[in-house]
Amino acid sequence: MGIQVISNTGFESPCSTKGVSCRFSPLETPSALSPPQEAGFTLNKYIFLFAALCLVFLFSSTSVSAQNTADSILAPINQLPAEERTKRLIQGARKEGVIEWYASLPFTDSRPLIAGFNKHYPFLKVKYTRGGGTSLVNRVLTEHKASVHRVDVLGARGVLHTILMKAGLVAKNDAPFRKTIRSKFKDNDGYHASPFTYAVVIGYNTKNVPPDNIPRSYLDLLNPRWKGQIALDNEAYDWLAGILDIMGEEKGTAYARKLASQNLTMRRGHTLMTQLMAAGEVQLMVEAYHFRLQMFMDLEAPVDFVLPNPTLLKDPSGIWIPRQAPHPYAAALLVDFLFSLEGQKIYASQNRLVARKDMEWDFRGKKVPGIHIISSKKWGPRYNELIKQFDEIFRRGN
Repeated sequence: MGIQVISNTGFESPCSTKGVSCRFSPLETPSALSPPQEAGFTLNKYIFLFAALCLVFLFSSTSVSAQNTADSILAPINQLPAEERTKRLIQGARKEGVIEWYASLPFTDSRPLIAGFNKHYPFLKVKYTRGGGTSLVNRVLTEHKASVHRVDVLGARGVLHTILMKAGLVAKNDAPFRKTIRSKFKDNDGYHASPFTYAVVIGYNTKNVPPDNIPRSYLDLLNPRWKGQIALDNEAYDWLAGILDIMGEEKGTAYARKLASQNLTMRRGHTLMTQLMAAGEVQLMVEAYHFRLQMFMDLEAPVDFVLPNPTLLKDPSGIWIPRQAPHPYAAALLVDFLFSLEGQKIYASQNRLVARKDMEWDFRGKKVPGIHIISSKKWGPRYNELIKQFDEIFRRGN
């Protein structure tokens, strides 16, 4: 059926039909209920137009009603034997024909996943919308408040699970694949599963940082020699949570303030920051992602990384099916694929640390001294507080 990519700056209009997609920016979207401009437009004509629009809305509305949620559809199906379960999901998905996937994966990373999925289910058109994890969740919350239900599968930071649950957005999907994944990659109730995570490491430029000067710990980054030479993503909220965990909140806050005084280069996007480091514009990255650095290393870029003790693991990225997902059968098939051995191998080929218990993690032979997983259970309820604290320390230079 193909792939459609939608940026997070626009949205697809309700006039979309199978095989035809209309896309407007927010300023270009036609208003169905704009006041009539023609002279002589009678009240009866206006009532007729309104009634017609209501009928159009009725027939183009989502396939899941308020009573018939994804929860109620998937619960009995998940109790079936594996072969019968898949058969039922395929039958339903054929009628749906499409799936909307919102996630923060770059398209270069999502494309092989979609291609692999479509090999099994060529009758499904995957519409992929990419954006930052926080912005995507805000978008879904806004759509939910407006009773607009577009997304079938949502991928974002695992730490945002608490916010989604409080909003009543998440469907329970106690699917069989949950038995194959590590305990830290799922909740106990069937609402949340995580396909991968990655390590937060200290990155450095191998040409400009001599071996004897490579920082081995976060405290080493406070050395005056690194002033003006360190990059930090300007949304490194989870990293700050990890620092507060391993150092304690009082000492961790004091450390963050000292690091902020190092005249950091702060931009949005880990790929961009890695490119800056590889080009020699900065020498170090505080919150580098190990998988991104390994990709650059495969391209022979002059970068490498250190695993500090303990090494922070991002709270595993979350995958959710919304309760009001308009295509719940297709959504369940996609989520199944993302946790299948085939799907997990695709994630692993992108240097991610995958969820499945039967797959090893790859750090390119580096010894992991210790691991600390940033907890969504702890920091999810405090995430707004964490963002405020990060901005106060790093964005205001205090």
